[in-house]
Amino acid sequence: AELGDISNYSKPSQIIKFAGVAPLHYESSQFNAQHTSITKKGSKYLRKTLYQIILPVIRHNPVFTKYYQLKISQGKGHRCAQGHCVRKLIRIIYHLLKTNQQFDPQLLR
Repeated sequence: AELGDISNYSKPSQIIKFAGVAPLHYESSQFNAQHTSITKKGSKYLRKTLYQIILPVIRHNPVFTKYYQLKISQGKGHRCAQGHCVRKLIRIIYHLLKTNQQFDPQLLR
């Protein structure tokens, strides 16, 4: 409901940006930040809902659990790894809605 019509978006990165979960890029002159947060621009309701949804998804879906563990092993923090999983979930939801397919966990492997 918060997204509106899926046909308004031509790629999943637009939804990621709308939800405010896109990584923030910060640089100034010769300085380029190594550790940044998310943009937090866009729908705070959608962002909060996605972060609440991703916890049980990580806990109960083996593909997301593996992806979360991969990000943790790469040195990412808990919230950062969650953010990566949220963005992955958005890309999957976008694909399912655009192609009008049913969710099949076997296709995620």
